[in-house]
Amino acid sequence: MKLSFVGSCIGVALLLPVGVAHSQVHQSLKDVVQKVVLTNPEVLASWHAFKAAGDDVDVARAGYFPRVDGTAGVGKETLEQAGVSQNFRRNGYTLTLNQMLFDGFATANDVRRLDKARLTRYFQVLEASEGAALEAAKTYLDVVRYQRLTFLAENNYVDHRVVYEQLLRRAQSGAGRRVDVEHAASRLALAEYNLNTEAANLHDVVARYIRLVGEAPPKVMFAPARLSDSFPASKADAVRTAFRVNPTLRAAIANVESAQHELDGRRAPFMPRVDFKIRNESNSNYQGATTDRVNNVAEVVLTYNFFNGGADRARQSASAQQKNVALDLREKACRDIRQTLSIAFNDVPRLKTQLENVALQVSSIEKTRDAYKAQFNIGQRSLLDLLDTENELLTARRTEVISDLELSGAYLRTQAGMGRLLESLGLKHVEAEDAPDPEDIAGIVAEEVCPAETPISGLVDIKALTDRALAQINAAKTQGVPLASAASGSGSPWFSAATPEASQTEGTGSAMPATPQDSKASVMPAAELPAIEKLLHGRVVAWVAAWSARDYATYSGFYAASFSPADGVDRATWAKQREMRLNKAKQIKVDVTGLRVLEMGKDVFAVEFEQDYVSDTYRDKTTKTLQWVKTGEQWLIEREAVRPVRVPGTDSAPATGEGSK
Repeated sequence: MKLSFVGSCIGVALLLPVGVAHSQVHQSLKDVVQKVVLTNPEVLASWHAFKAAGDDVDVARAGYFPRVDGTAGVGKETLEQAGVSQNFRRNGYTLTLNQMLFDGFATANDVRRLDKARLTRYFQVLEASEGAALEAAKTYLDVVRYQRLTFLAENNYVDHRVVYEQLLRRAQSGAGRRVDVEHAASRLALAEYNLNTEAANLHDVVARYIRLVGEAPPKVMFAPARLSDSFPASKADAVRTAFRVNPTLRAAIANVESAQHELDGRRAPFMPRVDFKIRNESNSNYQGATTDRVNNVAEVVLTYNFFNGGADRARQSASAQQKNVALDLREKACRDIRQTLSIAFNDVPRLKTQLENVALQVSSIEKTRDAYKAQFNIGQRSLLDLLDTENELLTARRTEVISDLELSGAYLRTQAGMGRLLESLGLKHVEAEDAPDPEDIAGIVAEEVCPAETPISGLVDIKALTDRALAQINAAKTQGVPLASAASGSGSPWFSAATPEASQTEGTGSAMPATPQDSKASVMPAAELPAIEKLLHGRVVAWVAAWSARDYATYSGFYAASFSPADGVDRATWAKQREMRLNKAKQIKVDVTGLRVLEMGKDVFAVEFEQDYVSDTYRDKTTKTLQWVKTGEQWLIEREAVRPVRVPGTDSAPATGEGSK
């Protein structure tokens, strides 16, 4: 196996004993992740599946080469015919060569299908590696977390034990009250219960660590540095990176392409097959003749099936449905990645703020606890006050530990959601010679398949709430209204009719605006709509022609200066990427059908259609919507959006004359 990480440790990993004794050697997060990924059964299984897929491609490619067979036989033969009955010994051999000349592109499509299947397996290796790395990292952080929580619980138990012993001695000497001893004993029992709970939690995560790593962790582990160096600047950037890099989506896209090639291959039975055959046959005592019989044949053979019980048509329909399955799985991958990554990214700023708040809380409670302890010693505070403060401090410290490690976990989950966790740790997936051709990977247009739509931020605007609170105070002072009444009655309602419009911040780049219901702007008279429809139809046809001709200058001229790309990138970046894609492709074919024109407002129309895009490295069918706006005397594209379209079972059925085989 050539899963090459920085310094291979497979041999070492196999020699490490699996035990329960704690290792005394510090293990970094990078070391633990490296070891887990190298020995994880799911990663190894996906790796072997990837290697097997490469062999499957070679099997299919063998169909291009001639097949040579030889047979030889020896035996006895009895010949009976009118007036003759004879037994004789016969022997002979036959050599045949069969070269496929044309098979309806079955071999070509099979090679392409299996090549894309190999690409799918490659991305599944990366997916399994990222998943194993994330699981190892989470386990590492869990061990650190529960070691710290157990340490806090131990200190809490010791503190309660000290208080209990002091009160017990006071009561025994007659200087203290027995009820205080009972109260302290109750709190001590709770502290012991919490300690046992944390110890049990630590035991469980250590068992999981041993299962993954193969050895027990050190007694004291340290939290790793947070992966913040390559952290994306915005949620939209993170989602766009994921749609370019994430192996789960890459595997789903490659699987769609594999299903398309399988569907293309189902056309082969409807076409004739042409083979070139050579046969050399030599027999002794053939049909009783005492001389040798030699038969040499060279021929071109055409084979065409006229009826096969409808099996070929059924296979074609099944393959079309399998492509629909692949499209559905691709859509699921898009949604899952967007959701998981958006949540992980949003957790980072949330936990940063939470950690700052908790640190302030811990500092304040520590000062309060120290003051209460001094006051308790001189009789100014009750035991209940002191013990409540100790418990409050323990809760705050636990929250601080949990928030600190959850923040590290949020960074890890964000990197894993983008598909860059191993890269961010300085590790590699596979050796360069085992990776597929970069040209195949670069041909995937992920941003068109999965527009980077992100939900709005889940962070609370504390400043706005603070300003609102101060405004209520000022209003109460000015009007002479009690503060409680002002706070309860002057706030904004929890719902608002303007809320849907106000919430359209992030992630609306690919959504087309709805037709205003109460707009005062005048719209085009209905009598003029057919002319506009013809005009926009012509603009779409010209746009498609420029795209298919890879004429970037003409193609880019169809886009307005106000054009906003759907994935949230700036116009210059979009133009650079699109020009590079057009120049790189050897051929592009775009077909559009079912054009529908929708009036959106004054001088604003949307044209929706089904688009079939085919290039030398990629093929897909989508529903696209172009929003056209009148700029001067020209109609230009201001926005575009795409969504996948399902492929009916008979979409790729052969044309007339192919029957229902």
